[in-house]
Amino acid sequence: MNDPRAYATALAENSLGLVEGSLGPEALPEGLVAAVTAAVRGQAVQDDGAPILEKQMLSLLATVRESSLSEDGFFVRKARWPAAAPFAVCLTHDVDNISRSRGHIWKTRSRFGLGDLIGGLLGLVSLYDNVGLIASREESRGFHSSFYYLTSNYPLARVKPASDRVRASGSEVGLHGDFGTHDSQEKMGEAVARFSSALAFRPTGLREHYLKFDFGRSWEIFERSGFDYDTTVGTNDRLGFRLGLATPFHPPDASWSPMNLLELPLVLMDTTLWGYLKRSEEEGFGDALKMMKAVEEVEGLFTLLWHQEAVRMRGGRVYWRLLDEIGRRGCFVGSGAEISLWWRARSLPLVKKGKLIRVEGQAPRGLVLRLSLAEGRTPRVSSGSLERDGGDFLVRPQGPDFTLEVD
Repeated sequence: MNDPRAYATALAENSLGLVEGSLGPEALPEGLVAAVTAAVRGQAVQDDGAPILEKQMLSLLATVRESSLSEDGFFVRKARWPAAAPFAVCLTHDVDNISRSRGHIWKTRSRFGLGDLIGGLLGLVSLYDNVGLIASREESRGFHSSFYYLTSNYPLARVKPASDRVRASGSEVGLHGDFGTHDSQEKMGEAVARFSSALAFRPTGLREHYLKFDFGRSWEIFERSGFDYDTTVGTNDRLGFRLGLATPFHPPDASWSPMNLLELPLVLMDTTLWGYLKRSEEEGFGDALKMMKAVEEVEGLFTLLWHQEAVRMRGGRVYWRLLDEIGRRGCFVGSGAEISLWWRARSLPLVKKGKLIRVEGQAPRGLVLRLSLAEGRTPRVSSGSLERDGGDFLVRPQGPDFTLEVD
């Protein structure tokens, strides 16, 4: 590609679900091109607690919509999430530790409720190994999530039974990159080999320990290591959007060609609330809802990192309330693997020829097109369904013969 403007244009077109070729070479404002390219090269972006680049792209979307309605009499785009859900949530858990000594438990006893503390000291409750508990409670709500295991802090043989059960239930097990893997191809290769040998499968999802990341090297290392997606890039010491983005995207290589690797930007980490900002439980819960609302406003992806060892601790135990809140929002919820699978399937081109629109290839299950019409225009669907949604329409393609025509 060798062109940062072309990269930024392709990112915006894919993210917004536009008809292929909707954005010409000069369609993106210079400010948006500069902001996107600066963000993915690691330069600071304006961050006021909102995904600023998403807001700019939605402003662009409004302009494209009005232009299309005026020139063509209709405007169509792909909804971002299955069944046109208003936003999506990606549930993820880093597994930093799976056990602590009784001495450590006693030393940090103020973290735990009395029942858990007594159970932990007596060996009746495993306070630091909650993978099965989390997976079970998420599954009861119809959710799946991702668990990222280190290869250096504990014997992987000890976690293999839990890993097997989690994967059998539909959740994902991925790699939590050890120190040095973010900027060393050799160390990453060693970590992947240890993981694959012990757990009997190769990881495709990744998050780096302590969110270590080098914009000049990390994505290239992850790409060469064969990962499907990474979900490292976010903030740890403050609330905010490090990239200004809250939807998946393909990072650029050195020549500005999109990689196969997908980045799922991290929006909120639990230790930001309790460790860095010293929030009370109610304050932290409120911050989490505020961040979720900021993502919902841009139809984005709320990627949540909640350490698995934290859910029995003060602060961390509000995770169950967050799950209930997520369940009430009508959003799409998935593991990192499920989010990546959807985003890649949704990326099938939407093609317009005159007044005829089609999806190039088999439309993925759950894909919805949003259709706006100028006065006097009438839509017709072949191999699909059409329903009103306020002043617009929701179009659901079915099968490879789907077409949408506007008269």
